[in-house]
Amino acid sequence: MEKAKFPMPTMTVTQGYDVGTHKGAYALDLAGEDTGIDWVLAPFTGTIKQVLSASYGNWYWFESNEPVLCANGEVTKLVAMFGHDNKVRHKVGDVIKQGEKLCAEGTSGNATGNHCHLEVGKGSYVGTWYPNQYQVYMLYNAVKPNEYLCVPDDYVIRNDGGYVWKKESEVEEERIDSKQTLILPADAVSWRVYPMDKQPIVGNESGKILPNKFGGLEYEILGWTMPDVAIIQTRDFGKVQIYVAPSTGAIIK
Repeated sequence: MEKAKFPMPTMTVTQGYDVGTHKGAYALDLAGEDTGIDWVLAPFTGTIKQVLSASYGNWYWFESNEPVLCANGEVTKLVAMFGHDNKVRHKVGDVIKQGEKLCAEGTSGNATGNHCHLEVGKGSYVGTWYPNQYQVYMLYNAVKPNEYLCVPDDYVIRNDGGYVWKKESEVEEERIDSKQTLILPADAVSWRVYPMDKQPIVGNESGKILPNKFGGLEYEILGWTMPDVAIIQTRDFGKVQIYVAPSTGAIIK
């Protein structure tokens, strides 16, 4: 089983989580050895799921082909999103092996200085991105990269961003990541669900599902867009977001 790895031989974090253009997002800006253009390597063996080339730069969504062992000991599929390459180097469906060149640092999208924008999502690819409460577009199911990507022992670390990174030799499997089930109780009259491309707030809902009509409802949780907001597949509204904080009465197993 592959271990999910940090994607550049030299780590230089130039912008971290929840600051500047990353407000509310687990995003990292990465520079390599110097101010030039360094290669970004595939953190695991995977497949390009989406490519975007627009005024905001060139972007790739890359999903692991199999579950990988993460820095925190979890075994799960991952999606990595990379941005600002100056060229479009791949198409949807391209398979890239771990450690092979995936993209490069760049300045596309009016980026300041050569760098790579990195985000990591837990689970399978479920969509491009969505605007958070600060109108920053971020990856679905986002997690902190330093908790899911390990650093090979021989990597050069110039700036770790102030985060703790586990070395590859320190990573051991601690638990198998299992599927989660959402249970909406039978006494719930209705529950708002929200489209994938909008903030999950009142007024943006796709509609309502009716747990009491069916004696309660159960759904497999496909992922998370933010804390307490799960992704489920519904009969009437398709794939949606749903707010399931403990205070709502929702049960997650």
